Amino acid sequence: MNTGLIYIVIAEFFWALELILIRKYFPTQSSILIAGLTSIIASLFYLPTFLFAKEKITTGNWLILFILGLTSFFLAQIFYVKGIQEGPSAFTIALATLTMPLLALIMATIFFKESISTSVLVGGALMIVGFLIISFK
Repeated sequence: MNTGLIYIVIAEFFWALELILIRKYFPTQSSILIAGLTSIIASLFYLPTFLFAKEKITTGNWLILFILGLTSFFLAQIFYVKGIQEGPSAFTIALATLTMPLLALIMATIFFKESISTSVLVGGALMIVGFLIISFK
């Protein structure tokens, strides 16, 4: 198995742990507060990186990093925490995260001109159908 995929599975494990911890210990607290505090705490772990980093970031890349931080970490985390708090069950919430591969596929075709194969379309359709079957009571 590709080591990149192993890293992704490890990351998914930690995101699943986040789902469990938020639902158990912070079900009614402000999603903005929970997302903000966890982001600040996580940032402390990144702090040593700035002391030892030898790479230089160009001015244009700072704008991309700002957009990345705003969308992928700030906004996404707030919506994710709120979704965890208000979702019907941990299992359904986990299934809802399956929209990420579909959204990534759509964006990859737009931004990277990647082609969509029949097997990818069938797999995406099965994911959507499975999610809908589980979501409706």
